[in-house]
Amino acid sequence: LAGGALAGMGHLNLALVVLFPAVGALLADVTWYYLGKYRGAKVLNILCRISLEPDSCIRNTENRFARSGPNALVIAKFVPGLSTAAPPLAGMFGMRLTRFLLFDGAGALIYNGLFVALGFVFSRQLEKVAQIALGLGAGILLLVAGVLVWPVWHWGLKPYPKDRVS
Repeated sequence: LAGGALAGMGHLNLALVVLFPAVGALLADVTWYYLGKYRGAKVLNILCRISLEPDSCIRNTENRFARSGPNALVIAKFVPGLSTAAPPLAGMFGMRLTRFLLFDGAGALIYNGLFVALGFVFSRQLEKVAQIALGLGAGILLLVAGVLVWPVWHWGLKPYPKDRVS
């Protein structure tokens, strides 16, 4: 988003702003692809153990990937959970590396390109938001800290009432 805004103001090359993050995502996904290829279900079990829905994670991601095939790699970045599991699943299912690179690369370019395009189109508005944030200085840090700390205090640190009847 910020890179797209900077490209929209003429400070960065638009093509490179789209390409570099996509290549970075592809390099990370290739690592997961090989982990899935050589470690199989162990890798998927670890990923699903840390997910929000560990019980259904393996079954859902395998089913979605099996139904969609390589197309799952194109849309995976937009689907929470699938974005993490799709590269190792491609390796587990024996997808050829060239095919994986083609579909996963297309997905990374589309995903990154969308955010860069939004930043490019709204570069002037984002510039105004950045100027306002700079004008707030330390106040913006206090605001962000408050927004982050309040839910933790509200739900996590309050003592449980002992006289509460269940």
